[in-house]
Amino acid sequence: MLIGEVFGSTGTKTFNFRAEKDVHKLDFIVVEGENKTWVLSQVENIESHPDGKNVAFARVIGYREEGTLKVPMSPIKPNAHVYSADAGIIQDTLKLDKNGLYLGSLDANKEVPVYIDPTDLISRHVAVLAATGSGKSYTVAVILEELLEKNIPVVIIDPHGEHTSLGIANDNPEEIEKAERFNILPKNYPVCEYSPDTTVNSGAQQISFSDKNLEASEILHLLPTKPSSSQIGVLYSAIKELKESGKAYDLAEIIKAVEDNQSASKWAVINMLEVVRGTGLFSAKPTNIRELVKQGQATIINLRGVSQEIQTVVVYKIVEKLFEERKVGRVPPMFLVVEEAHNFCPEKEVRASSKIIRTAASEGRKFGFGLCIISQRPARVDKNVLSQCNTQIILRMTNPNDLKAVSYAEGLTSGIEKEIKNLNPGTALILGREFPIFVNIRIRRTKHGGVTVNISEQPKEITELLAFRNYEKKYMEKKFGSVHTIYYPCWLIYADKTYLMEAVRGKVIFRDNDLTKECDINLTDDHALVLSEMKFNRTMQELLERTKLTEEDLVKALKELRDKGYINEKEDNGNFIYEKTEKAVFRNFDIEPQMIEKDDKSETLKFEFTKEDALKRAKLLFGTVENIEPVYYTYYLDAKQKFLIDGVTGIKKETGN
Repeated sequence: MLIGEVFGSTGTKTFNFRAEKDVHKLDFIVVEGENKTWVLSQVENIESHPDGKNVAFARVIGYREEGTLKVPMSPIKPNAHVYSADAGIIQDTLKLDKNGLYLGSLDANKEVPVYIDPTDLISRHVAVLAATGSGKSYTVAVILEELLEKNIPVVIIDPHGEHTSLGIANDNPEEIEKAERFNILPKNYPVCEYSPDTTVNSGAQQISFSDKNLEASEILHLLPTKPSSSQIGVLYSAIKELKESGKAYDLAEIIKAVEDNQSASKWAVINMLEVVRGTGLFSAKPTNIRELVKQGQATIINLRGVSQEIQTVVVYKIVEKLFEERKVGRVPPMFLVVEEAHNFCPEKEVRASSKIIRTAASEGRKFGFGLCIISQRPARVDKNVLSQCNTQIILRMTNPNDLKAVSYAEGLTSGIEKEIKNLNPGTALILGREFPIFVNIRIRRTKHGGVTVNISEQPKEITELLAFRNYEKKYMEKKFGSVHTIYYPCWLIYADKTYLMEAVRGKVIFRDNDLTKECDINLTDDHALVLSEMKFNRTMQELLERTKLTEEDLVKALKELRDKGYINEKEDNGNFIYEKTEKAVFRNFDIEPQMIEKDDKSETLKFEFTKEDALKRAKLLFGTVENIEPVYYTYYLDAKQKFLIDGVTGIKKETGN
């Protein structure tokens, strides 16, 4: 159907046309190009003019020639007629092969089904990124259904047990009615479920691993915190002695060998090894990892109710074993899905599972080891992993840091970024193909969620919070007896780096040699203001002019900063010159918080230092602030209130009571 005519200046990539008929943003159109080829294009923007006609801006996609997408070498001709594109030319040009994975239909033309090549998905890796509630897990389930239709083995790291419903046919009347448009019928697929905790996940088989003859390098990946160089030395020494004995050894014997070491560092190593042994993940009869990979089967590693510390160990062991088995051909080509990827391969922290996921992302494609990374916080996912995902499926996303992370990986235009912010739930942008496309994700064949909800059930108190914690309460109680959990409020600040400010007094907290420390001065707004004006050496007069403080307040702030070593004072021709010391360059906080389930009878302290207070101080201390969010730092107080234990480092300190 004729819809308009090209006018004005044209090029090989863009052109404008006067729209005679109704035209919508993202509509596909065709215009005659060189050698009488029909060139597919897409409407990017529309403007209404005073003469009552609409002017549309179109971007050229190209045309197919011998299977290759080509862009015209000559500009689109002025006055050329513009037509709406029919389904056939859209499918041919965008190469929506019907033998691929059926994901849904084009958002701009719902008659055109969208397929993607499963080989591309496995060899190129995929990331599914979206804000919570935008349809992320639903979209992943559609991909999994299609892979299972092709008999491709799927293994899913599932922190919330959402994907067990792949084994249940869709029985939602509303969805079944909509499914007719997509030519979809309800169906279920073979599902095998494993979990470290079969008490919570009663339908799952127990998953466990062997602890026989573990290498020191492997044990380092299992530890809940990063050990110091001296602690690493103790561990390597113990393993060396056990190897020299010529006998097989397990975790219990490693702990005994560490106990025999004379170094004072051994106690921290023993504590960490006891945490590993206490996870219950190791068995004399470990799970056969090859049983997880079967054609046409979805194997779900259900981590619901399992602590984050144990989750990362499970993910490390599973990914490592699966990758090794696939490299030598003992399991068929497969697809690994990692939900909540920001918890298993975070950008600013190394966890047990980080390195192996990074390795699988960079090397997996050549071994037929496909990887799917899923996250609602792409800014927190390791950029090395994200950049290896050449196909990205993006649903609605509004957080500026997350949009920046996606844009960094894919080079999005500002127009595309704006579209992502305004996407409807269930509509996805697929990148990594020859041309980005917007897709309405089809209805599932299987049941969504798989949890029956009782409508009379009373809402539960929120039991999850974002917190820093490496050691769970039960492990602390094994070592110290009965303890009480305290969640201390903080503000996590995203500036040039990530900083942490406690939210009772506004002190900066930082990491130093794997220890958590706080600045040794009760920072005031005057202190922060003075430090912010000392990018260069300043005289008293300059500081008075720049800070607008009274002389009395400035003298007091300078004295307090000088006494604590944050500034130096020197005399030059009768003038006092002030300069910042290295101590005043605040260190960042280099670990990531995690969503954890609150301990029963825990105490959550109030935010006394407000978000506005924190933002004001952060801008003075750290410059431009991109985002700020509430988090908690975990502590444990013993029953007699004699000592406090750091939930990240495991270090005990006296309370003075």
